[in-house]
Amino acid sequence: MEYLKVMSYNIHSGIGRDGKYDLERIAEVIRSENPDIVALQEIDIGLKKSHFDNQPNLLAAELNYYSYFCLTRVTERGTYGILTLSRFPIIEKQKYDLSFGSDLEPRGISKIITEPNLNNILNVYNIHLGLRVRERAYQRRRMLSESILLEQNGKFPKIIMGDFNDRVISVVHGKLQRYFIDIFNFLRIKKRSTFSWKKIALRLDHIYVNHQLKPVDAYVLKNKLTNQASDHYPLIGILELKNGRYHN
Repeated sequence: MEYLKVMSYNIHSGIGRDGKYDLERIAEVIRSENPDIVALQEIDIGLKKSHFDNQPNLLAAELNYYSYFCLTRVTERGTYGILTLSRFPIIEKQKYDLSFGSDLEPRGISKIITEPNLNNILNVYNIHLGLRVRERAYQRRRMLSESILLEQNGKFPKIIMGDFNDRVISVVHGKLQRYFIDIFNFLRIKKRSTFSWKKIALRLDHIYVNHQLKPVDAYVLKNKLTNQASDHYPLIGILELKNGRYHN
């Protein structure tokens, strides 16, 4: 059997819980786990708060990944978005707009198609949803359409990762779980919080797969480094590839 290791991580622009900017800490978190595919949120290019760094280029080069930076917001000072890193060649890239209203932060989904082996292609979606309930409800409806997540859903293996910003009373996950598998629920893993607000532990970050992939293991990576590197903890998932082909 073969396995695929994936990570989802909101890096908070490389600014840690100690208020310091240090992109190398983020790189070390990723390097320590050595995932095959990484979905990162809150990525900067040319912003003062992150020392005007081009974070997508720096991370991809230092860690030796193929990459796709999906720009979601442009300011006078720089740009901001989500980044997907892959050990495997990326053969297609696409962005879907999820923005809701002109007064809220622009949001989006990125999609890459990559080839882990000669037998299959893999669809990977990187998501960062909005903060308001009505906004996320709209984004859920938009995502669960034939033009985005449900496109050829039974044909290709799919991984959906990111910061869903959904609270305890969810407007996203109930409908999403009709079509996709939450790997933490599937594996009955109880320790799953990725963020805290006023000492309240929240599960904002998730990894989903369709039925062509089998979850084997999953965990929230909590250690001395991840306690400082970002305000979120990274999620790790191990998925089964059976005999060099994706599990059916």
